[in-house]
Amino acid sequence: MFLFEMGRCAGNYLWSYVPGVSSEPRKRKKTTEDAPNRNGEREKLCLQDRHVTCRLHRDDLKTYVQLPKGVEECEWIATHTIKLYDNLQLITNCLADYCTAENCPAMSGGQNLIFYWVSEKNKKLRPTAPTYIEMVMSWTEKQIKDENVFPTKYGNQFPPTYKDTVRKMFRFFFHIIAHIYYSHFQDVINFELVPHLNTLFHHYVLFSQEFSLVEDKEMAPLETLINLLIGTN
Repeated sequence: MFLFEMGRCAGNYLWSYVPGVSSEPRKRKKTTEDAPNRNGEREKLCLQDRHVTCRLHRDDLKTYVQLPKGVEECEWIATHTIKLYDNLQLITNCLADYCTAENCPAMSGGQNLIFYWVSEKNKKLRPTAPTYIEMVMSWTEKQIKDENVFPTKYGNQFPPTYKDTVRKMFRFFFHIIAHIYYSHFQDVINFELVPHLNTLFHHYVLFSQEFSLVEDKEMAPLETLINLLIGTN
C-alpha cells in the first residue's frame, strides 16, 4: 500500500509558489524572446544560464528523493511516480493549445529524434505529439488506478513486475519532457513555467538515478541540460 502523503518532499512543488498557475492553459504572452523555431535556437534556449537557474526553490532535492528510514521502497517509488505524473500533466495541459497535430506532427525530442509508439500487437506507430502524450498519460493513469499494479488496500502487495512497469512509465515521462524542452520551451517561457518544468525535470533525474529507473543512454538527448541542472543545484 503506497503512501498518499509525501510531507515535505521534492514531489510537492507547491504550484502556489507562482500565483496563477493551474491546469488550465493561459493566454500566451508575446515577449521579445519570440524567435523563429530553428532547431539550433530551440535547443540552445533552454541551456541559457538565466533559464537553467530558474527553480521553484533552492532546497536540496537530492536529499528529498532518498528513501526515508522505515518507508518501504515500492511505496516511496509509487508516491514519487504519481507526483511526477500529476505535475507533468499540469504542464502538458497548459501547453495543449500549442502542442497540436498541426504544430507537432511527430513526437520529436531533439533534432532528428522522434519517439515512436509500439502497439500491443508490437506494431511501430508514429502518432502526432498530442496523440502520443494522450496515450502515455492514459496508459499511466490506468496503471496507477489498477489495484494489482499500484495497491492501495492494506495487505495487498506490489507485483513482481512493479519495477518494470515504473521503468516504462519513466521512459515515457522522459519522452514528454524532451518534447517540451525541444518543441515548446518558448511557450514554457511565455507561460512563466520555466521554474516548474526545471524543478520537475530535476526531480525526475535525481529520483531516476537514486532508484535506477532509467538508463543514462535513455536520457542522452538532454544530457547537457541534465549536467547543468545538477551542477546548479
